[in-house]
Amino acid sequence: MELTVLGKYGPYGKAGGGCSSGYLVKNGDDFIVLDMGCGTLSRLMSQVDVTKIKHIYISHLHYDHTSDLLVFRYLLEELNHTVNIYTHHEDSQWYNILFDHPNFNVVNIDEDTVINIGSTELRFLPMKHTVTDYAIIIKGDKTLCYTGDTLFNDNVLRCFEASDVVLADCSKPRGFTGPHMSIDDAVRLAGQYPKVQIIATHQSADYDPKDDLAGTGIISAEEKTTYTI
Repeated sequence: MELTVLGKYGPYGKAGGGCSSGYLVKNGDDFIVLDMGCGTLSRLMSQVDVTKIKHIYISHLHYDHTSDLLVFRYLLEELNHTVNIYTHHEDSQWYNILFDHPNFNVVNIDEDTVINIGSTELRFLPMKHTVTDYAIIIKGDKTLCYTGDTLFNDNVLRCFEASDVVLADCSKPRGFTGPHMSIDDAVRLAGQYPKVQIIATHQSADYDPKDDLAGTGIISAEEKTTYTI
């Protein structure tokens, strides 16, 4: 299994080229896109033939995780290509704007949903954020969890218990009190689950966690980088 970071920033990209949240997972012949924030489509196109993309997961409906879905629709129309979108249903205007398109086959998920894609199994866990957010657990030859955006909660522990690698929203500075996990949370989780590799993402444009993560064993996510799970 491979994970490529298309964009790692939130709620907006870094000046000079940083993109907001988006990731590409490859397990065998299966490709799954995780979120499509601003700027991620062009990077996705540089990584893979888009006609091979059939599955996209959207963790929640904030703009920095969804905005490139809108321009992606133009490309899908040109290619006459349809993709499956896995996301939690939300009774909102933004949900309807994003997903009401003939080239999107929307599959609404919740905690009881299990989806099998070839040799890959997808499961989902609710997280704790300012809007409904679900983590995705991707089980193939290895198991990867992506938390989306979240505060620490008991389901984060379930993600770690099930996974070899967790791509986690845990890059905010020590002492941070907003709706995301901080480096304090990341270090505590690394100590509790020493066999699980943490890749810290959803980084702020004005704060690089790399120095504060030095010596912890936690990887600070790097854009345009592919990690072997």
